[in-house]
Amino acid sequence: MSKKASSPAKTKTRIPIINFDRCQPATCGHACIKYCPLNKKGGKVVYPDKVTKKARINSKKCIACGICVNRCPTHAITMVGLPIESSEQPIHQYGENSFRLYGLPFVVKGKVVGLIGANGIGKTTVLNILAGKLIPNGGFYDKKDLTLEFALSKINLSVHKAYFRSLLQKRIKISFKEQVLTKFAQADVLVKELLQQKDELGNVNTLIEDLSLQNILNKNINQLSGGERQRVAIALALNKEADVYLIDEPGNFLDIKQRLNLTRLFHKLAENNKAVLVVEHDIAILDYLSDQIQALWGTPNAFGVVSGVKSVKNGINAYLTGHLKEENITFRTKGITFLRVVKERKWTTTPVYVRFTTLWKKFDKFKLKVSPGEVHKGETLVILGENGIGKTTFVKMLAGILKPDRGSADVRATISYKPQFITRSFTGTVQEFITNYSKRFTGEQVLKQTFYQPLGIEHLFDKELPSLSGGELQRVFVAACLSKRADLYLIDEPAAFLDVEERIKIARIIRNAASIYNASVIAIEHDLQLADILGDRVMLFMGEPGVKGFTLGPMGKQEGMNQFLKELDITFRRDTETGRARINKKDSKLDREQRESGEFFFEKN
Repeated sequence: MSKKASSPAKTKTRIPIINFDRCQPATCGHACIKYCPLNKKGGKVVYPDKVTKKARINSKKCIACGICVNRCPTHAITMVGLPIESSEQPIHQYGENSFRLYGLPFVVKGKVVGLIGANGIGKTTVLNILAGKLIPNGGFYDKKDLTLEFALSKINLSVHKAYFRSLLQKRIKISFKEQVLTKFAQADVLVKELLQQKDELGNVNTLIEDLSLQNILNKNINQLSGGERQRVAIALALNKEADVYLIDEPGNFLDIKQRLNLTRLFHKLAENNKAVLVVEHDIAILDYLSDQIQALWGTPNAFGVVSGVKSVKNGINAYLTGHLKEENITFRTKGITFLRVVKERKWTTTPVYVRFTTLWKKFDKFKLKVSPGEVHKGETLVILGENGIGKTTFVKMLAGILKPDRGSADVRATISYKPQFITRSFTGTVQEFITNYSKRFTGEQVLKQTFYQPLGIEHLFDKELPSLSGGELQRVFVAACLSKRADLYLIDEPAAFLDVEERIKIARIIRNAASIYNASVIAIEHDLQLADILGDRVMLFMGEPGVKGFTLGPMGKQEGMNQFLKELDITFRRDTETGRARINKKDSKLDREQRESGEFFFEKN
């Protein structure tokens, strides 16, 4: 039986949340326990865990006075407002002072449902529950040996009851493409062998072609790059006989062309009356691939609430503005909006930081030709192109990591470089890593205000770098790169692992850094919404992935984006409410009009 204390309580408006990574009882002397006013009166509201000695707070008895929050030297405790009915039962809760999830999204036959939300808000928890990998506890977090029978009898699953009854009776089959691909890292098997072993639909050859896997079939799984592993994982998920397909962040490591290709594959499943639920942070792609949207809102690592079903446009816009009209809920003080014009600037009179002649670089099976170009002081140049076409090779030549076979790059600037593949190989804390990387004191006020606080990494300073999640690691690497004083910042794929808000924030932080330092930025990016925010000018990498690459530009953003979208065979429009970029549906009236006028990237300014 579960402990009585763990029964779903009539939760107070403000709930105590403890970050157990920050809680350090060995050094803080349990200040929260000592200074709790109810503890002083003989109560047991804040108490140490019997095993870990870390703080626990009785949510029922806590009066949310905030004294423990202010007294905690490691800032491990927060009081979070819960803007739902206090008696509402969570679908799942990890512990008394831990994350709780309210509601579940719908999975609908014949539809691709998009799920949007911040990191730490419960998206992966939702998918694990729907996949049957995590049994929802309904707030009975102390109960052991949970079963679906228990969930069906004790949790108010409402309209989802039929889904879980089908799961229990094994009347529906689930295919789940997980977010984390580490299970492939140690696999000692060839790609073609794994695909053939898991070929439940007899569709393996078609998927190999659709996902461009021909060139890696004879590679061992543990030798694949991140993008290659992602495509193999997607192929395995789509080739499974299932009724419901749950796809967690398929766009990670993939280029824009590959992401666009996924929309066709997901809709093909929906056309065959399958239910598809996709979590994706690239909002232009999420908009394009979804038939309907549900948003997850709340406070990261504290609680998450699943919204009702929305149309694609209204759902994404509601998430960005922070106002759910039907629910009458506002969860942002300021909405997220985007510039509605394409700003162009003349750079001819601006000093040149980088000038390169025609650059040639040849590897065993790949050759790259970079046309001559310049990068000016104060500009941000965005590099666009498919994976395996030479973008990182070019940036490494500018950084001096690789030498061109022919040609030269005259870099008249000090450089700070954020690589594409970020690793956990550094032994030490986050603070030590940033100091070592940037050669600057992390306590400088300008660094705190400009980078560390906006990126939300100050609380990570004492953590060991290898213990960070993918999103945390990405933000730390970007912070370290921008903390270093330089004239030229080379930033390779800054958005990987980041959620929608973090992507937008990091783009604006990068531009702000360029302005503060009066420096130049060259950034490689696959998220076209982010490229739109970041770039002053654009450089395109074209060719055949893994075989040959060549460049066009640098050129103005309007011209460059227009040419790139024409190559991708899509057109963009601005959303009238938020200013975000939206991909027009193929052969829609607006799509045809923009193609006829030759304006694939919005309208001319």
